[in-house]
Amino acid sequence: MSAANAKRVLLTRSKRDGRAPSIASRFWLRLETLVNGIEAPDVRYDLIARALDFDKGQRATRPAPNPPVEARPKIVSVTDVDALKSDPYTFYARHILKLSALGAPGEEPDMRWRGTFLHEILADWGRKDGFAKGGLLPRLELAFDQSGLHNVVKLFWQPRFAEAADFFEEQVALGRTKGREPRFAEIAGAIKSGELTLKGRADRIDTLPDGGLAIVDYKTGRPPSTKQAMEGFSTQLGLLGHMADLGGFEGVTGVSQKFEYWSQARGKDQRYGLISSPAGEGKKNKADPASFAAETFAQFTDAASFWLVNQNPLTAKLRPEFAYSEFDQLMRYEEWQGRDG
Repeated sequence: MSAANAKRVLLTRSKRDGRAPSIASRFWLRLETLVNGIEAPDVRYDLIARALDFDKGQRATRPAPNPPVEARPKIVSVTDVDALKSDPYTFYARHILKLSALGAPGEEPDMRWRGTFLHEILADWGRKDGFAKGGLLPRLELAFDQSGLHNVVKLFWQPRFAEAADFFEEQVALGRTKGREPRFAEIAGAIKSGELTLKGRADRIDTLPDGGLAIVDYKTGRPPSTKQAMEGFSTQLGLLGHMADLGGFEGVTGVSQKFEYWSQARGKDQRYGLISSPAGEGKKNKADPASFAAETFAQFTDAASFWLVNQNPLTAKLRPEFAYSEFDQLMRYEEWQGRDG
């Protein structure tokens, strides 16, 4: 619309989209009404089309910054390891340039906001109610009442949250009948790994009947796929388990044996609430629980050695299928994707 205020303007549109005719936008139709009577210019459209494809300058190339080793962080969070492997440039932007995306003024609550909101409720349920049955739903209702959310957003979100909360309470109660006890909520820890420190916060840690540990991570959407975990691009659960194995969480003793995502996504019964795991005994295409934590930690040490201990380029989008970045514009992704061989 701003460009349309220039002294000379050539405005074009496609009359077809693939095999189907396209429909003019309201803006286009409005302009047609306003300029009624102006004769169409005599234009060589073939020359214009050719000019659109003319490369007028040097395109941006895939960025691969290579800062000195001393500038690279020595403390790494378990939530950042996946980005370090799939999109090192995003790790660089966050933790070396210290950048973060600014939210748009007045923007609606997004998935990140929803995740934080849910995690705080579940943490209070554990810390203040001891994961008691009947304690989660009142906390949920109170949080929604005090959230300041628009009523329409509440109308869509609250029933889903409530159904998943009911599922979580049922599963905790069922686990207790079998000797599984949720013990720790939102517990932070850290371990040393050579020159680096690995830190993390577990959403929940349960003790099992034989003294083993179950590591639980809450998700508001679909949990990571087994493929992501098997290829080393969903490492959080395994790294938290390895930290627990090494005594990285104060007061937590035992060996990690179960690794679970407790999600608000729909299960096969179409009910909100789902438990899944990247590791399962005797299950096809899933990791062995006995070695899952150690193998995941080995993947971390390989990545950390390559990109943090040694000076190798922090290249953008090494595995774009696993890279979800807020820095696509900064890396000028659309200028070079698919053009670098």
